[in-house]
Amino acid sequence: MEKRILCPTRGGQASYPNQDAAIELAIERQAEIVFLYVTDVHFMDHFASPKLIDFETELEEMGDFLLTMAIERAQKSGVEATGIVRRGSFRQTLLDILDSQKVDAVILGTSKLETSMLTPEFIKDLASELSVHTGVEFIIVDAGEIVVSIKDEDNRSKKGGAEK
Repeated sequence: MEKRILCPTRGGQASYPNQDAAIELAIERQAEIVFLYVTDVHFMDHFASPKLIDFETELEEMGDFLLTMAIERAQKSGVEATGIVRRGSFRQTLLDILDSQKVDAVILGTSKLETSMLTPEFIKDLASELSVHTGVEFIIVDAGEIVVSIKDEDNRSKKGGAEK
C-alpha cells in the first residue's frame, strides 16, 4: 500500500519552504503528496450578494492554479502529487479528508505572513487534537524546517505534551 502525505497550503511563494519540506519528506518516506487548498468565506456570511458566489468560485480557481504549481514542483523532484480544493472550515475539511482517505502524515506549515490567521499555537493545538481523533501523524514545519512531530501515541504517553 502506498504511503500518502497530506499537505494543506496557501500556495504561492511564501509557501515554498514548507512545500519543499513536504516534498523532501515524501522522497524520504517514498510517499505521494496530496496538496490541499481550503477556501472559507464564512466571514462574509453577513453579506447577501450573488457576488459572494463569484468570489468563492474565484478563490477555488486560484486554489487550483496554486496547487498546479505545487504539484509541478513535486513532480520535478520525482514525487507523485495530486491536489484537492475544498470549501469550508479548515478544521472540518481536514477531518473530512482524514476520515475518508488513507493518509499517513499531515504537514502543517506556519506562516510568516502577517495576514495569516493560523498562529503557531493554533496549528500545534489543532494537530494535537486531530492526531488524537484520527491517529494520523502531524508534522509542523516552519520556514521549511520540521519543528515537531505529533502522533496519537505521543499524546497518550505524555499526557498533555505532544512534542517529539
